[in-house]
Amino acid sequence: MLNEKESSNRLWRWFGVSSVLFLVVMAISPLKDYFREYRDYQKAYADLLLDRAGSRKEVEEAKALAVEIRQIWIPDWNNRVDRCITCHQGVDRQGMEDVAQPFRSHPDTPHSGDDFQAFGCVICHRGQGRATTVADAHGDSEDWDSPLLPAAYVESSCGICHLGKVVPEASMITEGRRLLESSGCFGCHDFPGQRDWIGTAPRLDGLAEKTTPRWVRAWLRRPADWSAEAAMPDFRLADDEIDALVAFLWSRPPLNGPGVTGIGESSQGDYDRGRKIFRESRCISCHTVDGKGNGSAPELEKIGSKVSRGWLMAYLSDPHAFQPETAMPQFQFTGNDVLDLSAYMMEEFIEFGAEAQDDAYKPDPRAAEEGQKLFVNRGCSGCHAVQGVEQGMRIGPALTGIGGKPAGMLDFGKRDDLPRTLPDWLRAKIAEPDSFRPDLKMPRFEFDDKDFEAVVTALLAVSDEEIPPALLIRAEPPGEPPAGRFGRLVSRYRCLACHQVNGAGGDISTAPLTAEGSKVRREWLEQYLMLPTTIRPLLTDRMIHLRIPQEEASFMADYMENVYVDDAIPELLFPDGVPPESVERGRKLFYERYGCQSCHMIDNQGGYYGPILNGLGARLKPGWTFWWLQGPQRWRADVRCPDQGIPTEDATDLAGFIEAVSNPGMEDAP
Repeated sequence: MLNEKESSNRLWRWFGVSSVLFLVVMAISPLKDYFREYRDYQKAYADLLLDRAGSRKEVEEAKALAVEIRQIWIPDWNNRVDRCITCHQGVDRQGMEDVAQPFRSHPDTPHSGDDFQAFGCVICHRGQGRATTVADAHGDSEDWDSPLLPAAYVESSCGICHLGKVVPEASMITEGRRLLESSGCFGCHDFPGQRDWIGTAPRLDGLAEKTTPRWVRAWLRRPADWSAEAAMPDFRLADDEIDALVAFLWSRPPLNGPGVTGIGESSQGDYDRGRKIFRESRCISCHTVDGKGNGSAPELEKIGSKVSRGWLMAYLSDPHAFQPETAMPQFQFTGNDVLDLSAYMMEEFIEFGAEAQDDAYKPDPRAAEEGQKLFVNRGCSGCHAVQGVEQGMRIGPALTGIGGKPAGMLDFGKRDDLPRTLPDWLRAKIAEPDSFRPDLKMPRFEFDDKDFEAVVTALLAVSDEEIPPALLIRAEPPGEPPAGRFGRLVSRYRCLACHQVNGAGGDISTAPLTAEGSKVRREWLEQYLMLPTTIRPLLTDRMIHLRIPQEEASFMADYMENVYVDDAIPELLFPDGVPPESVERGRKLFYERYGCQSCHMIDNQGGYYGPILNGLGARLKPGWTFWWLQGPQRWRADVRCPDQGIPTEDATDLAGFIEAVSNPGMEDAP
């Protein structure tokens, strides 16, 4: 046993050793902090400012910079802490656009500048905001929960707050959301905020009256082989699956609409007159032919090899009876118009070298039964409606929160070659779904690189993070469509497929109708509805010629003249006529101060970029012209006419000059 003295000595020795160890640890801690990489970055930043200093004040500011951890605290966003500025010190400093990272100033965005302290970095770029090392902040470690977003996908963060289809100044996510909808992704997957997809894809009842088994087989084999603009993806169906689906579809009863079998099959029709009707109706304002046209409606290049003439005639006579939700308007075609137009289309738009049609096809009952199972199991009912089949069934997993899913929770299947990141997984899953597992039902999409980038960007925005309500920018609910007789006419002619009224409708046309009564003269509008003419020569799309009868055109013009008005637009700008001095002063302003002739033609001189102003007084009310000149973007945010801050007096005289131009208009060919 140790005596008391030896025990005391040992205790002192242990105390001495532990004290030394404690001192070493105490010394290592500040030494370790001294060598942290952010200190090197901050010293390098100070040296950079010294090199670029142009005044004594700037030199003193550079020398006074403290070496320390900096952070932004965002209490309004779940008390988020953002320490990125510890290294990225020049991010909000002007004049640093040409330096290397991490000191480069941030490009100008809607949330840079004054909003920087309110948003910081990680809300948009993600990453680990509390970290103070590059590896931890950027999330370079495998399966990191919130890695830094690749630059190509940074717009996805805009979509976390902006919930509408169109995100201002973010074209990539806007295009991605459009592709998600147009490609039928909502037919298989539940998305937050999605709308009902049923009704936008064609109904498939009565398909035997419309087309041939040969065409449907070719379409199902790969839609893009038939049409490069096909929205339907490639479901990678085997030949026996295609045969079963054809048998099922041919076993369906016809639509509860007009019978089409045998209609017009033996009637010749006038090819030349049909061609004239096709051009006068401006079908390529929506459809494409030989690569020309708007592309918002199906391609017509091979329609004659796709449909029967009887079906085409019945559809042209009443498209709404076949597809109630179609955007195609009800043209006022006569029976002879339909006969001649179908004769032209069936002869002109054909697939040369196609096999003969099989009119004797009879579906096998067993194959039809198997086809019905396939129709459900492969998700066809998510987009297409067929009598006797439940609509809207989703066969794919819900994608709520997919944009924030950690890579460690993703099934990479056989893809050991993929980087373990969410963007790489999404891109590969959409581009090559069968590379993960051959039994996956997900189709292949005919996207190019930009399309893939846009869709992944849109998916990365699908977050389940709780966003502060004050920061959410929801899509405005569409206004109610018009009612009564005017509403029925708007529905018949599908005006809202292109135009918007109070937020309801499409966005193909650049002309919302909400204030049309305050904008155009009633007499001009009536004539335009009956025979639309070219207003903007450089635009490829034109108002289609619907052959609206005069009585209906007169009623619609009266309705818009009295209902679609904006009280902010002067009704009578010149009640006693335009004063001559106003006309003369407006002329000088037009040509000399504001240079309007560089884009607009007036008096048969000027540019073609904007609408021709010859005879504009016969179309537009001077109060509208005055209102427009003081802020074109009030009409539409994407208007290209610049807002020159024109004062009231100048706007009045400019409107007076344009009103008084006496050369009544050029008649443009359709």
